[in-house]
Amino acid sequence: MKITHKINQKNNKTKKIYNHKKICGKITSIKQGWKSINVWGEPYERGFAHGYLLHKEMEQINTVLPFIVKDQLKVSMEEFIHKTMELIYPVLVEKYPEFYEEMRGIHEGSLYRGVYVSLEMIIGWNSFLSMYSFYNDGNANRCSAFIATGESTENGEIVMAHTTHSDFATGQLLNIVMTVEPSKGNSFCMQTSAGFICSTSDWFLCSNGIIGCETTIADINFKPVFGEPYFCRIRKVMQYANTLEECIKYMKHENSGDYSCSWLFGDIRTNEIMLFELGLKEENIERKKSGVFYGMNSAQGYNLRKKETTDKSHDDETTSVGSRNHRFNYLLNEKYYGKINTKIAKIIMSDHYDKELRKQVLNKNGICKHSENDPNSDYKLYGSTDTKITTTKMAKKMGFVGKFGPACGEIFNIKRFVKEHPTYKKWELVVDDFKKQSWVLL
Repeated sequence: MKITHKINQKNNKTKKIYNHKKICGKITSIKQGWKSINVWGEPYERGFAHGYLLHKEMEQINTVLPFIVKDQLKVSMEEFIHKTMELIYPVLVEKYPEFYEEMRGIHEGSLYRGVYVSLEMIIGWNSFLSMYSFYNDGNANRCSAFIATGESTENGEIVMAHTTHSDFATGQLLNIVMTVEPSKGNSFCMQTSAGFICSTSDWFLCSNGIIGCETTIADINFKPVFGEPYFCRIRKVMQYANTLEECIKYMKHENSGDYSCSWLFGDIRTNEIMLFELGLKEENIERKKSGVFYGMNSAQGYNLRKKETTDKSHDDETTSVGSRNHRFNYLLNEKYYGKINTKIAKIIMSDHYDKELRKQVLNKNGICKHSENDPNSDYKLYGSTDTKITTTKMAKKMGFVGKFGPACGEIFNIKRFVKEHPTYKKWELVVDDFKKQSWVLL
């Protein structure tokens, strides 16, 4: 299927309407590796501002997406784009025209600045995680996170923390902090990458008090059944869900099973937290006003784990999943229970404890994951690429503290890494260094 909305670089009508004084957005800060922008208005307007303000970052999509499609999905870009246009484009146009218009604006905004990223490419970029399990057995193993409230925290309010586990090519692009003020629905702030209409690292704070993050559920035993793609459903949650019940409703609606996750949601108006795990047909929902939930790539719900995954790692401390499961449980429910605050959250998310080895070591088994240092992972360029923490107090202002790069502060030099591991030479084309960065309020 072909996209009907094409634009010529000499489209004078677009240039006449969107001059520099009429851009519905602005860059608000650039600090410690993060770039913050605000966009607002109608779908096309805010999309245009997104593409216009992030045109340099948009250009990286043309290099990184083909690389990860070939490396992780083992298919050609032509095949990948064809399949996303077949499965996802019709859903966008017919059921999510608002988000489609925003994508069209992103395309034309970056084009206005002289950067051509096709609309097909932008749709494919947003669809990558939805398509991952279509081409692979299982799900992408991404992230460690927790959310705590009530008696578990220092002041009884919510503390939420998340570290992105990603390949370094895409992880280095997730340095955008975007505040969206749409003409309809709620305003929200999210960590994201240029070109995305949802977070994709899945960290967001909404003006109505709903906050959320997630970790993926590994080893799923089914293929997606498209429906509505995950990135449209979670974007609808961010913009339109006003209660935890509506978060569930929007995520379940025509669920494709395309990105199965342990979602950690909170409502700072009541300080209630929720674990919402969604597979294809199975789900697990738990809510509380005192205690903790955490995610480490294994479903906490037994029925979901048994029926819709082949997961054998949940309690196996020799694995990354099992090691993090044991460690999160100890840190959150024993060592720091009743004391959890921003400072403690930084300690937890920087933790490298390997349950099997009984020591702190930079490898794949820590909450702060470092597969790039682990011979048992073949030194895969995959691990913690950023960390964020928020509290009820910060979230009331849609704010959080973040560190770009791993929470522990470990630096990464791609040239030195490739010299030691020459089989990763091709990654030099798409990976930059992770430099020493400080925690910063965003």
